[in-house]
Amino acid sequence: MREVETEVHVEFPGLWRLRIAYLLPDHYAWTVFTAGEPDSYLFDGTTQRAFVGTRAVSTEPGSVAPLRSHARLAAVTNLDALLLPGAPVTALPPDAVPPDAVSGLTGVFADDGSRYLLAFDARGLLVHAEGPLSLPPLGSGTVTVRFADFRRARRWRLPFRADYGFAGRPLATERTLSVCPDDPAVTSDAFRTPNALAACTAGRAALGG
Repeated sequence: MREVETEVHVEFPGLWRLRIAYLLPDHYAWTVFTAGEPDSYLFDGTTQRAFVGTRAVSTEPGSVAPLRSHARLAAVTNLDALLLPGAPVTALPPDAVPPDAVSGLTGVFADDGSRYLLAFDARGLLVHAEGPLSLPPLGSGTVTVRFADFRRARRWRLPFRADYGFAGRPLATERTLSVCPDDPAVTSDAFRTPNALAACTAGRAALGG
């Protein structure tokens, strides 16, 4: 679980505050804090549900749910999905490695053919990712993510900045305010109803430099 500020550059430009949660292999949630009640978008691996406050406003099956692509991207960039069956990986040839990295690989998922590129710096940290993403109302396409500002959070070193590009133009800059790895509150049931995912604070994250 993460609390983030995101500077959005297109469609709805401005500074947005969000809570993002992810649970392996395919659970994902956004809470968008607004001047009124928060907007919640929850995907439990089967169904996407949207809420304003605690009022349900829509449901979508997983086969067409936009958050399914966000869950898959989170699983890939956390490297979890690369350990699962059905996602063989192949090393990138040196001339295909992005200029901000020293090595890379691609993974293709057998269930839908989605392809992801991951590239790593000399420390072995993921600094570049590309893959399919659904972003209504912008549509579906390839998102490019560049990760930076790595800090220690418990036993991981995680990026606290991510710059997103979509359809060939800058999409958003995301800055993590706090991160809570392995939070016991992030259970599968928490992705079915709003307000089940409590705030993540830096104190719970056990951050280090």
